[in-house]
Amino acid sequence: MSGVPDSCTPGKLALSPILAAAGFNAAGVLSARGYDALVPSAWQTSALLPGARALVVLGCGGREFGEAFQRAPEAQSTEHPVDRFTARVVDAAADALREQGHETRALYYWERRAEEFADFVALGRACGLGATGRLGVLLHPTYGPWISLRALLLTRREIGPTSPEVDFTPCPKCPAPCASACEGDAVGIERFDKAACLSTALIHAECRTACPARRACVLGHRHVYPPALERRYRSAVISAVKSRS
Repeated sequence: MSGVPDSCTPGKLALSPILAAAGFNAAGVLSARGYDALVPSAWQTSALLPGARALVVLGCGGREFGEAFQRAPEAQSTEHPVDRFTARVVDAAADALREQGHETRALYYWERRAEEFADFVALGRACGLGATGRLGVLLHPTYGPWISLRALLLTRREIGPTSPEVDFTPCPKCPAPCASACEGDAVGIERFDKAACLSTALIHAECRTACPARRACVLGHRHVYPPALERRYRSAVISAVKSRS
């Protein structure tokens, strides 16, 4: 199976409907070899699931995931509620594949293996879920910067890889309102300065609850997260950047 970034969903890959119900509305697939080429050795198939044939990247674009989360029991938790919701849903999808006879392992963006994280943005880019832009996040053709890659399914089920849309390079011809909106000059033409982003967020209250640069992106305006959800995501992102510094 092949396709452009915004054409593939968990449903089209015949994955468990629990994913769509929880707001996982974007997906891409890498071959086992393609996945292994992009991750540290502790994340490779030989260490996690020998004989794996495919890697599914699971993404949540726009508001659907946040709305599903607010209805879930995990929303009442005070300890990593979004991650707990994600794990419950994706673990159930992995169980469904195993019940079909396909050994599967669920992997998550917050996990370290041998003290190393996997680069989910690189995996998303390689399987066609978008392009890396000035903001340092994945840009999806439909959702723009309002997409998060939360989990992976490593499986022995045969699933053909998806492919990037070759013409999707949104930033070079853009006037870059994101750069003008950034309070800390973290958004540059050549690279995104994570350190500047974090230091600015620690100083400017506005940047701790929302990202002006992200909101200024010309892509995906109608998929902007609602304020309450964006506050939660910003807090999680800042914590993640701190932990990886």
